[in-house]
Amino acid sequence: MSRSGQVENHDGNAAVVLVDCAGGRELEIVREILTGPLETPTILIRQTDLPATPLALDVDTGLLDVAGRRVRPAVVWVRHVSACAMLAQARPAGSVTPLQAATWSGFLQQVASTATAALPGGALVGPAQLAQARRLGVRTPRTVVTNHVPTGTRGLGAPSVIVKTQDFRLFEPDRRNWPEWLPTVIGPEAGTEGSTPVGAAAADHPVVVQEYLGGTRELRVYHLDGAICAFEVGKPDPSSPITDPGRVTVGRIECPPPAADAVRTLCAAWNLHYGAFDLLVSDTGDPVFLEANPDGDWLWFERRARWHGVSFTAAVMVRELFLRSTS
Repeated sequence: MSRSGQVENHDGNAAVVLVDCAGGRELEIVREILTGPLETPTILIRQTDLPATPLALDVDTGLLDVAGRRVRPAVVWVRHVSACAMLAQARPAGSVTPLQAATWSGFLQQVASTATAALPGGALVGPAQLAQARRLGVRTPRTVVTNHVPTGTRGLGAPSVIVKTQDFRLFEPDRRNWPEWLPTVIGPEAGTEGSTPVGAAAADHPVVVQEYLGGTRELRVYHLDGAICAFEVGKPDPSSPITDPGRVTVGRIECPPPAADAVRTLCAAWNLHYGAFDLLVSDTGDPVFLEANPDGDWLWFERRARWHGVSFTAAVMVRELFLRSTS
C-alpha cells in the first residue's frame, strides 16, 4: 500500500502533537484552547515527560505511540528541541547527558518530519538571517560577529554599537550569571584597546556587534501562518526587560503595513509558519529587521499588554493546519 493510502486509513487517529523543551507555558495554553473550544485532539509533550513516557515512532507508517495511544501526527509544533537547549534546560541540572540530549533531539525532529504540517518552519537561526533579509530588500543594521569587540567595532565604523550574546537566557538557565551576558550599548571608546568592557562586550566568545540605531520605535511582531500580531515596546535600555522590567512598556498595536510586509516577505522565503520578529521602525516609517526567533515566547508580551490575542491566534493557526492536513 502506498504511503498516502496508509495515511488516509489512519486519519481517524490524526492529532496535533506539541513538544516544548524550554519550560514555558505557551504551548500549554495552545493545547487548552485546542482541546477546549476548538475541539482538536492534541498531545503535549514536555521535556520533563520524556524519561517516563513510553514513545515509539513507526517509521514506515508515521504513527506515533504515546503511552499506548497511537496517533498520526498531522501537525507537530516543536520548541527548543536542539540538543544544546535540552542540556541547558534539564532539571535537575546535569540530569541529561550530551548523548541523551542528542538522541532525544533527533527523535523529536524525526517526529516532526512525519507530520503533514511542521512548526515553526525553516528559518535560519542567527546573523545569517540578516544577509538573507538584505538580499530580499529588507533593511538591516550593519552587523559583525566577533570574539574581539574593539576589532568588530572598528569594522562597523558606527558612532555607537550594541553588543549582544544571542539566546543567553535559553542556554544559561541560572539567572545569577545573566549580568555578564546582558546586551550593552557602547560608544566610540569600544574600538579602543584597553577600554573596560561590560556585559556582553566582556564576553570571551563570539558576540553580535551591531550599529545602534537611536530614535526608532521597537516592535515585536508575531507571524502565525499569515496572521500578524504586533506590540510596541518601550524601554530605557536594551537590558531593561531583565534588569528593570517595571520600566518596560508593551502595548498592542496594528502592525505598520511596511513592517508587516517585511515579515511576510521573510516568512515566505523561509517557509516559516511561526516566528517572533524584532524590528525597529525609523522616523520615516521604514522597518529595520533585527532578528526572527522561530521559538520565540509571547506570554510575557501578552501579560504586559493585557491582551491575549497571540495565544488564541496560535491555536487557531494550528487548528486550521490540522483541518487542511486531514481533509
